[in-house]
Amino acid sequence: MAFCKFCGSEIPEGGVCSCPAAQAEAQGQNAVAQVNDFAQDNNVYGQGGANQNNNFNPNELVDKAKKNPAILIGAAAALLVLIILLVFICGNMGAKGAAKKYAKALSKKGKGKTYYSLTLPKDKIKDLKDDDKWDDMIDDYNDHMSDTLDDYKIKVKSVKKGKKLSKKALKGAEAVWESYGADDPTAKKGYEFKIKIQAKDKDDDDKETNTEKVCVVKFKGEGWKVIPMEAESLENKGDKDKKSSSSSYDFDDYDLDDYDLDDFDF
Repeated sequence: MAFCKFCGSEIPEGGVCSCPAAQAEAQGQNAVAQVNDFAQDNNVYGQGGANQNNNFNPNELVDKAKKNPAILIGAAAALLVLIILLVFICGNMGAKGAAKKYAKALSKKGKGKTYYSLTLPKDKIKDLKDDDKWDDMIDDYNDHMSDTLDDYKIKVKSVKKGKKLSKKALKGAEAVWESYGADDPTAKKGYEFKIKIQAKDKDDDDKETNTEKVCVVKFKGEGWKVIPMEAESLENKGDKDKKSSSSSYDFDDYDLDDYDLDDFDF
């Protein structure tokens, strides 16, 4: 009759004790066996078998982990870092990622390229570059924000995802995007976001917090773009004929004040 080395209970020959320690060891051994089987089936160790590759020995790794719990703690910490990294990446991609970049462009210096890349169709951007206007627009935006930030300290308080855009709102988004210079745009999906920004006057420390509603729309072939309008406005435009719902924006005499830059009244 055999006895468990962990708890001392009697166990049948070839059996495994039901105590947690024995069960954990058994599961670890099973995992090692599965790794070995996989490695051999896929020729991980080479033609000479497991002993040929001294750099990969799962049995040794398990033994080290048993003797040194720090190894397990380190593995858990690495997994936690990976999870945090994935959350960060997901948070900076997609609709919310676009909304955050837009908000940062409203609160930081030197974000003119980001602002216009998010709020203009790629067709219009190409035209502006061909007409040598793209760089001028970016410079003007950056100068405008630089002057603003000389007087105010601007902080993004929150970027919150709201309701999903209706089909009518998506139709309105297509109309707006077409008026901005897109060639036959297709809006696949979108969301309304609330962006809360606080402006603090550097001279008298007065604070003002304002909230802007914008729509972040995924256009076919362009990805996520920002339309500085709320969902209701897009729905109203969606009620009208697509080609006549929005007059085309004339970038020949562009004015930053006409392009929703001052919505927050800083």
